[in-house]
Amino acid sequence: MDDKIASKIFSNESKFARFMNTLADILCIGILWLVCSIPVITAGASATAGYYAMAKCVRHSEGKPAREFFHSFRMNFRQTIGISILFAVIALGLAVDMIYLWGNENPTNDAIFIVLVLVAFVFAALVAYVFPLLSRFDKRNLELIKTGLFLCFKYLPITIGILAVFFAACIGVYLMPWAILVIPGVYLYALSFPMEWMLRKLMPPVEEGSEEADKWYYQ
Repeated sequence: MDDKIASKIFSNESKFARFMNTLADILCIGILWLVCSIPVITAGASATAGYYAMAKCVRHSEGKPAREFFHSFRMNFRQTIGISILFAVIALGLAVDMIYLWGNENPTNDAIFIVLVLVAFVFAALVAYVFPLLSRFDKRNLELIKTGLFLCFKYLPITIGILAVFFAACIGVYLMPWAILVIPGVYLYALSFPMEWMLRKLMPPVEEGSEEADKWYYQ
């Protein structure tokens, strides 16, 4: 390969280099999310930090992924402990009930199972919305839940799409365990596209040219 062509392809300003840098940031954030979610009670802080770093560093090209991730993780750690435990208990309860009903078929159980599936759908959507909301807004947990439910139903087609991609990601990890190092970051990146659009609609308008308008989340 000609030296000039090679230097052009691999220079820091080339499309290839920018793509590889973006991919490295996506994978880095995904791995940080995975590692920091292991203790379970830190899963909420990890999800909040993962979305924050993905939106700020990858989508809006500001800051360094690891630094922004741990900044958000520390800032939201205490608030997310309670909601992480609550969500874990609800998820466990839904899973146990659905497994029990699946193995005990009768007309009554079938009806209850369908109701639980609908509840699980709303719950999964709530989890998907709450932590990106916390990454952007200073709200108490009850406010986050109310806003998450509002987004879930107001943008129902988008919600269905988000959950479809999430379950596809879970299936991907199940079929290819090694992909757990890749899929979380890719999912967070994909999530940031519809989520940023919705979060912008919740943000108060600002004057063009003001200091606030120059912040990364308004760009």
